[in-house]
Amino acid sequence: MASAQDVRTYIPANAQKYLHWVTIQYKETWPEMPQPHYFPALIEHESCMSLAHARCWSPTSRLKTSREEGAGLGQLTRAYNSDGSIRFDALNNMRKVDPQGLNELRWDTVYQRPDLQIRVIVLMTRQNWSRIQNLVPEDGARLHMTDAAYNGGLGGLLNERRACAGRDGCDPNQWFGHVEKVCLKSTKPLYGGRSACDINRHHVYDVIHTRMPKYKWKV
Repeated sequence: MASAQDVRTYIPANAQKYLHWVTIQYKETWPEMPQPHYFPALIEHESCMSLAHARCWSPTSRLKTSREEGAGLGQLTRAYNSDGSIRFDALNNMRKVDPQGLNELRWDTVYQRPDLQIRVIVLMTRQNWSRIQNLVPEDGARLHMTDAAYNGGLGGLLNERRACAGRDGCDPNQWFGHVEKVCLKSTKPLYGGRSACDINRHHVYDVIHTRMPKYKWKV
């Protein structure tokens, strides 16, 4: 049983319900994406507390704290200020990018629309990829940094690239072993004793190296 749920090889049963939507949405919005099997790996990382969890690959997957809410397959996030006002809203931001395609996606419908959750995931990834396309020439390294931006924000990634460029032996065009080592995020424990820095670095490794290979040719 343990080997059957090896994260490097086991694809959760729920994934079979939604992989076709990954194919549909990336072909409609970003058909030139060079490695579309990135998307299911990202979804698995974001939605699966474990491969056997009931909400693994579920559009009703949810993280809710006093500071933020993460919704669905991509943990689309809205964050709150201390007074309860909205500080950041990924869903509404992406509705502005694709008002026609995401017209039916709102916070009161998000958990019922896996197709549009996936559309947002693809569009957010495409947006980050495009913003660093002229900075990072190699597709593989650009995908690594795009993933870091999905989890930790594009501004943080750009700051870390600049900091890397100022250090001897640090290549700002490579993530692993270079920008990866220059974390400017908080080191204060957040979840399970892990800091924002820990979470962001683990995110890239887990999505790219651990989960992504098994989804090749699945979308």
